[in-house]
Amino acid sequence: MKFRGFNISNFKGIREAEIRFSPTDDARVYTLVGLNESGKTTLLEAIHSFSPDGDTEIVVGNVATAQQQRQQRVPRHRISDFTGRVSVVATIKFDEGDKEALGRKLADQGIRLDIGSLTDEFTYERYQQYKNGDYVGNYYETSLSVRVKSGKQRKFRNPTPDESGTFALAMRSMMPAIAYFPTFVFDFPEKIYLSNRNDDKTNAFYRSLFQDILDYADRGHTIEEHITNRVQKDSFQMDWSGFFPKFKRSTEHEQIDHVIDLASRTVTQVVYKKWNEIFNEDTGTKEIQITWDVEKGLMQELEDGTEAEPSEHDIFIGFRVKDGTDRFPINTRSLGFRWFFSFLLFTQFRAVRDSNRPLVFLFDEPASNLHAAAQQKLIESFAEIARPPHVMIYSTHSHYMVEPKWLEQAYIIHNDISASTDRVIDSALLDDASVDVKATQYRRYVERDDSHVSYFQPILDRLEVVPSKFDIEKGGIIVEGKSDYYILRYLQDQYEGKEHIPLFPALGAGTMGAMIGLMKGWGLPVRIVLDSDKTGLAEKAKYQEQFFLSDSEIVTLTDLLSGMKTIESLLNDTDKSELQKLTGKATKLSKKDILIMFQEKLSSGGKIKLSGETVVRAKSILKALWDFAK
Repeated sequence: MKFRGFNISNFKGIREAEIRFSPTDDARVYTLVGLNESGKTTLLEAIHSFSPDGDTEIVVGNVATAQQQRQQRVPRHRISDFTGRVSVVATIKFDEGDKEALGRKLADQGIRLDIGSLTDEFTYERYQQYKNGDYVGNYYETSLSVRVKSGKQRKFRNPTPDESGTFALAMRSMMPAIAYFPTFVFDFPEKIYLSNRNDDKTNAFYRSLFQDILDYADRGHTIEEHITNRVQKDSFQMDWSGFFPKFKRSTEHEQIDHVIDLASRTVTQVVYKKWNEIFNEDTGTKEIQITWDVEKGLMQELEDGTEAEPSEHDIFIGFRVKDGTDRFPINTRSLGFRWFFSFLLFTQFRAVRDSNRPLVFLFDEPASNLHAAAQQKLIESFAEIARPPHVMIYSTHSHYMVEPKWLEQAYIIHNDISASTDRVIDSALLDDASVDVKATQYRRYVERDDSHVSYFQPILDRLEVVPSKFDIEKGGIIVEGKSDYYILRYLQDQYEGKEHIPLFPALGAGTMGAMIGLMKGWGLPVRIVLDSDKTGLAEKAKYQEQFFLSDSEIVTLTDLLSGMKTIESLLNDTDKSELQKLTGKATKLSKKDILIMFQEKLSSGGKIKLSGETVVRAKSILKALWDFAK
């Protein structure tokens, strides 16, 4: 199964919000952009609550008592009298074979499902019902028309309440799990207790992560059976002074050594391999070493209020970087290394646990406290993590964490009512009833306000970014709009490697005046490329007259490549026919269809098969752009 989107109602500060995913599988990374306190975290928590991954559920704490649920989810200004639903509705699509797999799950429970009655796409709502501020219960509803039979029944019928419950459990077990990683879990702990000494949520999260590492090695090792039971077996139930020397001399000590060493090798191989792939950095002979030791148990509290010496003791592990004879605890390394190491641990090992079940990774403000270069490195890794069947959603308030090629699947997160205040102290003191978190798809956000000078400007405006004095050394080429930008960016990725000419999409041939004025004012070189159609030629003449631009500053596509009037004319009939097959459309592709295809392939790193003639022309236009940019 795959998610197609979420509708959220009455969840904390969200009255109504919607997040939609691409109908194709090419777009897999989604960005939530907004300032602090705009509601990004609330939106992630709402999505996570629909199908929470077990381990990150421990950290986030979405499952709680009714009282805590009310405090966590109900709009705070209605906590005493709220009547209605706190609701998350997912739009879901069956993958091939899912309906049959669902039928088999129910058959194991003695229920036969009418598979033919199931639609390919449906909605599934999970909600908590409240009345006058009191929690009533958890419920679900689906748009699927579910028909079943059991025993020797010959006709399908509506399910009983018990059968509906069985159906719901089977459905939820097949839905993508949603793994949420708040910023604080990246604070790598010095000690991770494998025994039950520490009930801290972060420790529980990392303990479960260590089990994922053991599972990845595929030797059947478990924390309980192969580690903690060996430390806490009956023959070791004694005071610390007797336990320590006896345990150190035992074969159990060697057995645990073997399990931990195997885990160390697994982490080194998996994490550093992915590190090399993403960052193109050779880690050489460096290793990740997992260390372990035992520790005296906590004092035991007796019924009379006194304390007794413990007879059961604890075991903990730690992670170190080993480079030759040097060993450094992970938590003493640089903030950037700790963050990236944790990020790769979470994504690589968690994804393998349910290898047949898609994951939705949610990251809240990833790398927000790292410098710009590290943030841009992280962006490069996202496409590697969100490989099919997985999806990633992350929030950010940093413009360095916004990848232009993903803007078509980005959302602007804002508080509709409080957005008018630009004072931090005022926004902190807003009445709870004033909070109304909204999620607006970026393309819609741009379309509803025609005052922007480029397709990128709304992101910079929303994040309140202003150019620094260092920006005057940078320049680029302004193209007419999104189509030119995404097609040229795709061609750059395919045929130029990582060194790209900076491209900036305007909002049409007639919208470049303000952008030209800004570049002139900032002392940046002006380079404009327009279509060679009637509108483009007219706008070129206008800009040359208004801003005294020379032919070395503004050109049309024909000036760069003979016979090329628009960016779409780069494609010949063979290319367009191949694109039409990929979309499955029976009618001729529109300019928008072509744009979407290139944008989503650019986003996912996928490839479009182009004819040899087009590849030659593409390389020619890219070379001409390089020459023009000089």
